[in-house]
Amino acid sequence: MYETPDVVALIYAATSQIPRGMVSTYGDIAQALGDSRAARAVGETLAKNPTPIVVPCHRVVYADGAVGWYGGKGNNHDKKTALLEAEGLTIKDGKIEDFAALRFRDFEIPHVLEDLQKEQEEIRQRVIAEDVFEKLEYVAGLDVSYLGERAFGACAVYDWQSGELVEVKKTECTIRFPYIPTYLSYRETPVFAKLTELPNTVYLIDGQGLLHPRAGIASHLGVVCDVPTVGAAKTPLYGQIGAAQGNRAEITVDGQLRGIELSEGSKKTYVSVGHRVSLATAEEICRRFLCRGIPLPLRTAHNEATLARKRAT
Repeated sequence: MYETPDVVALIYAATSQIPRGMVSTYGDIAQALGDSRAARAVGETLAKNPTPIVVPCHRVVYADGAVGWYGGKGNNHDKKTALLEAEGLTIKDGKIEDFAALRFRDFEIPHVLEDLQKEQEEIRQRVIAEDVFEKLEYVAGLDVSYLGERAFGACAVYDWQSGELVEVKKTECTIRFPYIPTYLSYRETPVFAKLTELPNTVYLIDGQGLLHPRAGIASHLGVVCDVPTVGAAKTPLYGQIGAAQGNRAEITVDGQLRGIELSEGSKKTYVSVGHRVSLATAEEICRRFLCRGIPLPLRTAHNEATLARKRAT
């Protein structure tokens, strides 16, 4: 089983280290994790804190010293202010006085995101950007939908020759890695790894492969599971998009061709190498299954994952 770090637990652990009468910011905890881009994830995690006071999330404030909210945006500003004042802090016009002197940053948690960045760099070096598979019989789309920490994954398998839907596989698991930009693979790979056991199959993932500053989820999944994968994202993340010729535009990174933008109406798919599939083959697969701008296996997987989530509510 493929596992990733319990970032939720690390956020709660860091928050629990803030002393009474002191405060930290969402960005401070993100930096302690190893990347400032995790600040929003810290806020979203603490908004769902099941044990407030025990895990003193009222001591986490905005970077300018503003008290902010308690239990989610727009909630309980007065309650959070009262809790901080009860610990001896002075609040004026919604901000903490002497904020710099009261700011705690000496967290003792692993800089886990720094380690994951290094791992992504290593994964990128292991990517094979050529067609390395015996034969292509099936194309499968992978997607996931979330209900809190419950993840509902779906795999929609299509026959390559006929273009017909063959089967839909599903799985459910608990994910303790919030969404953090450029770390999507650590949130979704544990789900997808349970759905990538079919032989002679290329897997399409709604995310990046090599169109990523390090290695996107398509490359990550392909390398750790040793399966052929293609990144087929709905939004661009990395690279320069050239002028379109028809419904196609090339995407370059440092002057090198790294991806293809395919458009159909107002919808676009950003194709890149995941692992063990060439860019030419990746484009051919996505183009053949393009349905209203999105490859049909991905559209079906999205619908099935969403349906599984709705049935669980």
